[in-house]
Amino acid sequence: MSVDSKAWSSIEDSLHRTLTWYRVPLMGIATVALVGFITSKSAFWVGAPVALLGELVQIWAASHLHKDERLTVSGPYSHVRNPMYIGRLLLGLGFFLMTWNPYLIGGYVCLFAVYAHFRVRREEKRLNEIFQPDYQKYCSEIRRWIPSFKPYSGSESRRASWKQVCANHEQINLIVLLLILGAIYLRIDRFAHVHWPI
Repeated sequence: MSVDSKAWSSIEDSLHRTLTWYRVPLMGIATVALVGFITSKSAFWVGAPVALLGELVQIWAASHLHKDERLTVSGPYSHVRNPMYIGRLLLGLGFFLMTWNPYLIGGYVCLFAVYAHFRVRREEKRLNEIFQPDYQKYCSEIRRWIPSFKPYSGSESRRASWKQVCANHEQINLIVLLLILGAIYLRIDRFAHVHWPI
């Protein structure tokens, strides 16, 4: 490894640790700020289903995911390598669609693409170390982002498990999402005249 790649790896590790530590408060602040841009009921009814679809994709993925225990090749993972991130993209996109602001929507998609690229690259390196050579075979058949109609040749016919959803804490995300959507609708319906000081 060259000096430049070591320096970049160190910067990447530092940034990853910082974002991991501050991600919950940052997401909370971003959500509150974003709500200030949401004032249209019609936009809400466009964005809310997209956000819910994203969360359902995440729940489906979480119902099959056994982190670091075994290579997950059932459910959505038998068709695409990163269903959880696809769900996250849709979840966030739903909120940004509610703003009706093309700059915010475009900015979100670009930032998410950068975030997902670095996060997935790190995870794929770790998975390759833990589950080789099975993971290499899996990657040779299943694409990173574009789902395949044909399932992975080594896929497992496991059923979705709510117990596994809870083990991955995805039920908490569902509850938080429903509360936020309820709060946004209440704000639009009852307090549409109130504007955030931003």
